[in-house]
Amino acid sequence: MTNISPEPLALNVAAEKRLEVTQRRDRRPLPGVRTPAHDWASADDRTRHLTRMLTVAGTRRDDVVFVGLSAAAVWGLPVVGAWSEAVEALAGRRPASRSRAAVLWHQWSVPDEDIQAVGPWLVTGLERTLTDLARHASFVSAVAAIDHGLKDGITSAHGCIHVGCDREDLLDRLRRERNSRGRSRALAAISFADPLSGSPGESLSRVQMHRLGFASPLLQSRVEHASGGGADYPDFEWEGAYGEFDGGRKYFRTGNPAGLSSGEVVWNEKRREDRLRMNGKAVARWTWEDAWNPPRLRAILLSAGVEQVRRAAFSPDAFGEWVVNA
Repeated sequence: MTNISPEPLALNVAAEKRLEVTQRRDRRPLPGVRTPAHDWASADDRTRHLTRMLTVAGTRRDDVVFVGLSAAAVWGLPVVGAWSEAVEALAGRRPASRSRAAVLWHQWSVPDEDIQAVGPWLVTGLERTLTDLARHASFVSAVAAIDHGLKDGITSAHGCIHVGCDREDLLDRLRRERNSRGRSRALAAISFADPLSGSPGESLSRVQMHRLGFASPLLQSRVEHASGGGADYPDFEWEGAYGEFDGGRKYFRTGNPAGLSSGEVVWNEKRREDRLRMNGKAVARWTWEDAWNPPRLRAILLSAGVEQVRRAAFSPDAFGEWVVNA
């Protein structure tokens, strides 16, 4: 499964205008750069981020190499949570003090072989981008990105399909790197990742399930129709239950490949859930709001009979971050 990444917006950049650092929230991604007000207002956060990156690249005399979340945007990697308004780039010889709200210049050592051109951007390669995210991003965002980056193929922001990464290659890269900062956290994220995860919401759900102490589920298992003639693939499966993350996009024509109406999607989902229940298992369903709220997700899973095999951990843990207290 690949995601369709948006194209950046068309820009009209004044050639003589140097990049300023004050962010604006009107029709301009940055001062001195204009894009139609309607396009900017209707663009999603990833598209706006890509547009800001083009702005930064277009207003520099030297080449800009994008890293971190900005490289992730180019590679089509998902982010759980909001995209930053600041683009991330290599500082090179620029002093760290030049980081501002619009651009975060990183003093990272990146060899030439880890840099490549993808569309109009220079970015860290896919492997390096994933290990950087594993080190520096939140555990949830890192897992979501690595889940996607481990797939057979991914679609970058300019529409080309690229071969995904191999888990062992990512682990070997981390072990070879001299920089030990964030290594244990990165190893945990890479080891936890699973290319069978179907969406960032499913990645978030898996992380929360682990923190809540639930048994690890099977992902995208094949469940034959009781009447024969087909199969369903629930997002999660346990011994006594199925789990379905409902991101909501499929209920809109633009969010489902067949262009079905919301009523048709609801009816199909009901029939699918009925088929799953015919196997003698409960079906738990939850949304983004539920996945972000551990106590709510815990109640949903327990009501479906999913087993907790460990105590829940709501404290700074091996993942290095806080979660909502139960």
